Amino acid sequence: TEDAIEEVERHIDLYRLEKMKPIYAKRDEMIAKIPSFWKIVLSQHSNFANFIRASDFKYVDCIDNVEVKWDQDANYNITIKFNEIQGDFPSQTVTKAFKIAKIENDMKGKTEEDLEDDEEGEEADVIEKLVSKPVDIIWPKSYDHINPAKIEDKKSTEGKRNYRTGMKTLFGWFKWTGLKPGKEFPNGDSLAELFAEDLYPYCVKYYTEAQRDLEDEMSDASEEGDSAEEPLDISDDDDDEVDGEQKADEGGAVKRQRLE
Repeated sequence: TEDAIEEVERHIDLYRLEKMKPIYAKRDEMIAKIPSFWKIVLSQHSNFANFIRASDFKYVDCIDNVEVKWDQDANYNITIKFNEIQGDFPSQTVTKAFKIAKIENDMKGKTEEDLEDDEEGEEADVIEKLVSKPVDIIWPKSYDHINPAKIEDKKSTEGKRNYRTGMKTLFGWFKWTGLKPGKEFPNGDSLAELFAEDLYPYCVKYYTEAQRDLEDEMSDASEEGDSAEEPLDISDDDDDEVDGEQKADEGGAVKRQRLE
């Protein structure tokens, strides 16, 4: 019974994704014309920040486009387009593929080639898990000291620390496989699912909410500014008389002191 329910739900998901393809395509054409769209969506999303380091947001701001495409098995590719930061980070488009695979529960000794092997094996030792292959991405020059490919001594204390730091960055996520827990980007599957199930499908909603919040903040700041600049009226009748005499004098100088 449970298998039958899962099969029906899978077909429903596939039907929905197929129907949404042309809608997503048309929507993506429209949002491509909006400056800083994905910068605003990603920087304002309450959960996205939990997956990456604070220093990564400099490069999150470079993200010009995000696209998710599904296949007939509901596996998906996430494509991210980055703009350049001159002298530090080149423009590039990177696609990372994700799929549900049946793998041995004991994942020690797994290699990249194992991702192609989906044989069922013994049922007790097999689990379904989201996995991915590492993909190449050019890291920022400012990250050279934590770029795993450029760390010469990964066994030293400093090398281990820098390696762990690098693998926790957004760029470390592109190396994530799902087969090396504790040694690669943490919760890489959850970040992939966040893109595929939340950020990409509902990006317009998040953009609209972020714009509304920004307008509210600007409105509040404007009201506070107007209140702070409003002059305090401390004049009395005598002051009004002095003001009258000052205005009456063509030279603009005070001709008479107020009597005590």
